[in-house]
This record gives sequence, structure tokens and C-alpha cells, in this order.
Amino acid sequence: MSNRKVALLSGSIFAMFMAACTPKQEAKPAAPAADATKPAATAPAAEAMNLKFGTDATYAPFESTDASGAIVGFDIDIANAMCEEMKAKCSFINQAWEGIIPGLTTKKYDVIASSMSITPERKQSVRFTQKVWSAPNRFVAKEGSALQITPEGMKGHAFGVQQGTIQETYAKKYYPDAKIKSYKTIEDAYADLAAKRIEAVFADGVVLSDGFLSKPAGKGYAQLGADVPNAADPVILGDGTGFAVRKEDAELADKLNKAFDAIRANGKYKAIADKYFKFDIYGS
Repeated sequence: MSNRKVALLSGSIFAMFMAACTPKQEAKPAAPAADATKPAATAPAAEAMNLKFGTDATYAPFESTDASGAIVGFDIDIANAMCEEMKAKCSFINQAWEGIIPGLTTKKYDVIASSMSITPERKQSVRFTQKVWSAPNRFVAKEGSALQITPEGMKGHAFGVQQGTIQETYAKKYYPDAKIKSYKTIEDAYADLAAKRIEAVFADGVVLSDGFLSKPAGKGYAQLGADVPNAADPVILGDGTGFAVRKEDAELADKLNKAFDAIRANGKYKAIADKYFKFDIYGS
């Protein structure tokens, strides 16, 4: 037998041997088909915005505390309605008035909702929303008081204002010869009025009428003279009252303005205002 045939035969035998010795490959099961009944995965919903509002809750009916200690009032209801439009979660922090702007700038809260008049001086420190409401300024005194609210008529007489307010600034400019006493809260001024340590209080007209004269503590007192309109000195008395954010928070101010426009348009603003006032608190 030739060497070629021997080689071919040997190769065939070797191939048969190797085939017999090689284990069979088991077929892998096919991957299961996608279950068409299961809903496709969705992206998680955007997290709701959390907004903290700072307010001096001593200024009824705009912001005060109820018997349970909860912060309530017109500004609070308006802020809640705006948060609802923004789909934001909002909470309120009680902050003494003298620290209201520092609390904002140090990021203790995001928004001031505390009867803050929109004035050129304050615009240097904060960014305001559009006007939320507007009210004149007033004096109150004992019923039958003969005091005149002119600079000459108040000369030598003591009256109270809340410190850090537009009324304090106005009083110091226009009543240089009066004895002006500044108080940490408006309630402290009412207490001194009742104790006869002062003869009158000068403050926001709505706060005096709805937060004092209409209450038991205001019995026996009345408005003194005519209203002092903001137009008497717009630089000091401002152009209505708004909410305030940090100067750099232009986007937040825009969102608040849009939410305010929405509650003015859908009737929520009027419904809230009617709960507190018998007149147009928004003003012209």
C-alpha cells in the first residue's frame, strides 16, 4: 500500500475518532420575548419646588398667628394660592421684622411675604414681584381726640410707629417736632397706646382698621384725621406692597408673577380678598 493511501486511511480513522470523542453542544434556550402587556418604563416625575416664605406674623390681618400657633392671614392665603398654581410646596417661617431682609439674603427662606412696601430704597436690597395689594396710611387715637395730624398739630405730642417701616421713615421726615416712639411690633405700639404712654399710632391703614379698631382692644379708639396716601411721598411710602426675593433670583420672581397673574385671572385672588376685606384691597 502506498504511503499516500496509508496517510489517507490514517487521517480518516483519526477524524472519526475525534468526532466520536467531541461532546455535543447543547442548544441555548432562546431569550424570552418582551411582555407586551407590561407598560414601558417612564421617567420619574419632576420633584416639586419647595419654597420657604419669611413673614413677621404680628401684622393682622395680613400675617399673624392663630390660637394653635399656625401662621395665617391674607398674605399667607395668597402665597398658598400662588404655590398651588406653581405646583410648589410652600412653608412659612416667622421672622421678626428687623431681620426680614437679612433672613432672605442669608437664605433662611426664599421669599418675603410680609406686607413689604415696594420702595426705591428696598429695591436696592431685594427684587420685588408685582404689586400684591395697596393701602393708605393712617393715624388712630382715642375717640374724640383733638389732635391734628399736621406737623404743627403733632408738635410735642407722642405717637408710635413700628420700627423699620415706611411709616417710621415718613414720620421722622414730616414730624420732626413730634415725640416719635418706634416699636419692635405694632402690637407693642397698641399696648403703649392703651397705657397712655403715647397719644396715637401711625401705621398701615388696613392693619389699623381691621387688625385693631375692629377688635376688642380697639374699642374706644378711632381713626384720627384723613388717610395719608402713598402719593404723599411715593419715594418713602412706595407703590403698593409686594413679595420679595433675592436680587439674583429673577427666574423665581418671574414664576411668582405668572402665578399671581393666574390667581387674579381665575378669581382666586378675589375670593381670598372677599374673605378678609369689604373693599378693593388691590387698589388702582
